[in-house]
Amino acid sequence: MHATETWIFRILVLGFAAAFAAQVWTRARLILRAGNNISVRDDETGRRLLRFVTEVIFQSRTIAERPLVGIAHLGVYWGFTAFALYTGVEFLAGLGIADFAGTRWFHLYALALVPFSLAVIAGITGLLVRRAIVRPAALGDHVSAESVLIGFFILTLMITFLLAFRWEAGLAARVNWWVHAMVILGFLVLIPDSKHFHLVLSPLTVYLRSPGLATVPNLDFDKEQVGLETIADVERKQVLDAFTCVECGRCQVNCPANATGKLLNPKQLILQNEEALLAGRMDARLADIFDARVLWQCTTCGACEAQCPVGVEHLPLIIGARRGLASNGEAPDALAAVYNHVERRGNIWGLGADLRQKFVQSAGVETFDAARHEYLVWLGCAGSFEADSQKSFRALFDILRACGVTFGVLARERCTGDVAKRTGNEYQFQELARANIADFTAAGARKIVTSCPHCLRTIGTDYLEFGFAAEVVHSASLVADLTRTMAAPGSGAVTFHDPCYLGRYAGVTEEPRDLLARFGATVREPGRHGANPFCCGAGGGLLFEEHEEGRRISQERFEQLQRTGASTIVTACPFCSIMLKGAQASANTQVEFVDLMSFVDGRMKAVAPAAVPRP
Repeated sequence: MHATETWIFRILVLGFAAAFAAQVWTRARLILRAGNNISVRDDETGRRLLRFVTEVIFQSRTIAERPLVGIAHLGVYWGFTAFALYTGVEFLAGLGIADFAGTRWFHLYALALVPFSLAVIAGITGLLVRRAIVRPAALGDHVSAESVLIGFFILTLMITFLLAFRWEAGLAARVNWWVHAMVILGFLVLIPDSKHFHLVLSPLTVYLRSPGLATVPNLDFDKEQVGLETIADVERKQVLDAFTCVECGRCQVNCPANATGKLLNPKQLILQNEEALLAGRMDARLADIFDARVLWQCTTCGACEAQCPVGVEHLPLIIGARRGLASNGEAPDALAAVYNHVERRGNIWGLGADLRQKFVQSAGVETFDAARHEYLVWLGCAGSFEADSQKSFRALFDILRACGVTFGVLARERCTGDVAKRTGNEYQFQELARANIADFTAAGARKIVTSCPHCLRTIGTDYLEFGFAAEVVHSASLVADLTRTMAAPGSGAVTFHDPCYLGRYAGVTEEPRDLLARFGATVREPGRHGANPFCCGAGGGLLFEEHEEGRRISQERFEQLQRTGASTIVTACPFCSIMLKGAQASANTQVEFVDLMSFVDGRMKAVAPAAVPRP
């Protein structure tokens, strides 16, 4: 390269690098000024590194839901990674620092890059066709000219790389080198202000993502924390998320609220957060940025976070904004009534404790005594007062007795605080949590079983922040273990509705199916099932009020279950049962509902005196 060209290239590199640095600093400054909500414990390092390897290097989450698109992206990612050293060598030569282009090792390295370049060409061509021609709804209503331009830039890099083997010297080679170099410099200007900034940030956000789904740390009232009220309150991980979002739309297409025509779009929440941050709207209320109606349409099902390939956490932002509203008395009227019920009567229904006591007595259940009972059975608000849930618990009691398990219940219960936690009433949640933990501790309960996935999550995970740790299991897990040597004859086809808080949050997906199969059922799966179910619409406080835009989430899910052709729907969550039965009543169709515990208990009794041992 001529000396003049070298100096021109040095000036260009300096200018483009300065432009890149200025844009990055704008974002870095916003990240650093935000409150630090990132905490990585020493015992989490191994799991986080494993997640980094599987999700960043091997793109497992990107491939999982969209295999063809994911593999195309993997080809582009690995290609760019493989080309890092090549780019470095080319720039060292262009800057006049060192020239390795003529060395044998570099020639062999370049030859090894050829298959990577072909993979990048195939992958980016497929992604370009998808974005510019196929245009799935998840990517947005309009074609991003910037994304298309970057796609063509990537193609240009690969083509100029391959042409370098043909044009090794002369004018054509120099022009080819300059085109390749200028495209790379162009990336420096384009990337920070585009979704492609995830190339820089996503390894960090994936590593920093909380170990558990929808992790929302407790507020510290001594520090006068009230949640997120304005853009200035948005915390560090949420700012990182805003600049990392790749706009793939996986959160959007998996969101039950969005799928049923409601205003909520989790992708837009993240992008609106980014827009407000970059515009410097620090005093803007989140309820105005996002629209307060949107914030109350989230069922907290966790589908958005579970599907995000770059570690974006949507629920801490949504629940944080709900906290800000609730702290100012701006929660919906339906929730205000629930809060009042919990405060006055200790349960979401506002019913008297005498009704729970009547159920406990009629079921012949003893008060828990750690010296005599192995398990504390937690009834929860539904098991204490809702008739169908009480039938499920009666079945659980019968199963435990048949299996020789000793158990009891507390003399009195109060709500775990699930609804308060998910809807932003943090003060009420913490009061309930501390009171319940005191009761568990006084009773000496070390093993707790419940049939409510929401109670499972709250006691088993949320209470850990208060220092309470016990073995907390869902009845499906316990009964599957207790009856693993039992079986019963066939009983026909059923479909199983996975509760979000059991399948997605707790990862309990095989145990219910194992129980159904062993006790004679043929399970027909709906399209969304297992670890990625479609929500019933009850979570996040929407058991009490669902916004009426579009269709009801419960109706959509009921129809999905109906399409399996099974005449029986099996549930494993009291809230799901309430919502789906409501949808059935609206549809006026004949479908049998049965709770999982009732199904198992019925099959065990059908082959009395006990379930038939497996051969």
